[in-house]
Amino acid sequence: MKLVTYASDGAEHLGALISGEKVLDLNHAAALRGLGGVPSSMIELLGDWERGLPLLAGLAAGPPGSAVRELGEVALLAPVPRPPRIRDYMTYEQHIAGAGVAVPPAFAQAPACYKGNPFTVTGPETEICWPGYTDQLDYELEIGFYVAGHGSDLSVEEAGAHVAGVTLFNDVSARDIQMLEMTMMIGPSKGKDFCNVMGPCLVTIDEVDEFGIEMVARVNGEEWSRGTSASRRFSFAQLLAWASWAEPLVPGEFLAVGTVGGGCGLELGRWIQPGDVVELEATGIGVLRNRIGARQKRVDRNGLDFYPGAPRFEPRPAGAVGVPGAAGSE
Repeated sequence: MKLVTYASDGAEHLGALISGEKVLDLNHAAALRGLGGVPSSMIELLGDWERGLPLLAGLAAGPPGSAVRELGEVALLAPVPRPPRIRDYMTYEQHIAGAGVAVPPAFAQAPACYKGNPFTVTGPETEICWPGYTDQLDYELEIGFYVAGHGSDLSVEEAGAHVAGVTLFNDVSARDIQMLEMTMMIGPSKGKDFCNVMGPCLVTIDEVDEFGIEMVARVNGEEWSRGTSASRRFSFAQLLAWASWAEPLVPGEFLAVGTVGGGCGLELGRWIQPGDVVELEATGIGVLRNRIGARQKRVDRNGLDFYPGAPRFEPRPAGAVGVPGAAGSE
């Protein structure tokens, strides 16, 4: 199934994409058939995945009736508008090398991530903000997956049952301040936490091959990046098993697998500009499209008055030792 969260009539709705350009309101469909106990949100569904998903699949397979809306009549949100937690892992060796950083030995031993800001999650067709503290805004071509149910200390075999489905992820990056922050061996924070774009839908894991997803990024219709999920190091289940070690998992949290090789402007020496339209596309998932907004003007009350601004970051030749911590530039 392709599940969505959409806004209409001032409320959020749980839906399923059907027939290409239509959305089935799952709760409305349940009401028409006199069914109760249907999850009303994506978080609720992910918390009761084993029972809820077959129930919704049955609704989507039945006569849709008046519960169907044209896709153009609604606004798609991120599949989970407020994930309880976001982790973005580094799994593509080509991305590390493409940023001009030596691949650290730890990369072969365990996955590492940074944790994002759930309160800056946005979805398709929304404008991407350009903070006033950065001159180098960048897109990221990524996929990630949502967690179903609860668990902790999972084996890889057990973790697979908690992988609900995948979506596209653009963890928009302010490269100059990101690299400045990471010289302190911490972060990123301001370099990442202002915008996290997810969508357009959650594709249930039974409908995709996690190592067979082809991805492309376009800027103003021109292809900038192309990659595949086949070239990463860790599987979804491996990431989730590692994340769950001595930590509780909760329904709806999001784990991204990092940027594909060549999947950002930093690696290409090309930089997006205000007004650009960035499209990420993945086989079986769809297109995540957003326009870049104007750079925000800094006024005296913003941030710290003694902050001078971050120097532009220029990647070193592949294999060189770059800015400390820069290998975490998912």
